[in-house]
Amino acid sequence: MRLVMLKAFLVKLVLLAVCVPGAENPAAAFDAANKLYEQGKYSEAASTYEKLIQSGPASVALYFNLGNALFKSGQIGRAVAAYRQAQQLAPHDSEVRANLQFARNQTQRPTLAANYSQRVLRALSLNEWTVLAASAVWILFLLLAFLQWRPALKRTLRGFVLGLTVAAVILCCCLGVAFYEHRFTRMAVVIARDTVVHNGPLEESANAFTVHDGAELRVLDQKDEWLQVSTDPRRIGWLRRDQVLFLPRT
Repeated sequence: MRLVMLKAFLVKLVLLAVCVPGAENPAAAFDAANKLYEQGKYSEAASTYEKLIQSGPASVALYFNLGNALFKSGQIGRAVAAYRQAQQLAPHDSEVRANLQFARNQTQRPTLAANYSQRVLRALSLNEWTVLAASAVWILFLLLAFLQWRPALKRTLRGFVLGLTVAAVILCCCLGVAFYEHRFTRMAVVIARDTVVHNGPLEESANAFTVHDGAELRVLDQKDEWLQVSTDPRRIGWLRRDQVLFLPRT
């Protein structure tokens, strides 16, 4: 896994632009983190990237390089979370997708796997679904208004109007589902090597199943410091909040 060199250069420009006099130079810190990574000091590089993320503007390159450093240091779950952050900022970045999938492939099952419809919905961001749905609706309205002005063309354009109506309905449905997933679905990734999921929100509760570092889970409920999670409809249980990181909503 290599660092993103062109993106890294752009990030340095941004960091230089926001640097304030008297403060530590963020661009220098970014260079230092990259050098630590190249020297094989992955944990130190990850710590430096994390400090930059906490103190400055988020960027794809920062999260991507953080994910690489975390993965190299053996922290698969935290690497998956970093790649997911990068993916949220750049949904179509092929390098981010490739490294995220590579990290997922190192994760032992069980883990949450997206079905076909979820993969289709996640191919575009919520903003992109909104633009597509709104464009289809507006084009349909304009076409209907045009046909009121030129009624003689109604028969000729009937098939086109029908197809555009179906497309607008489908896109609006996709937007609705994508919005629901974005607004109401919570995801988490396991950051402990082996985590026991219990039948109830107590340490004394019977063991339901075990998840491993990097496993992605759907969060169903929360009770104090416990989360109810699932990997599929057959596996549902409770684990402690400090054993996972919440993933960004996509």
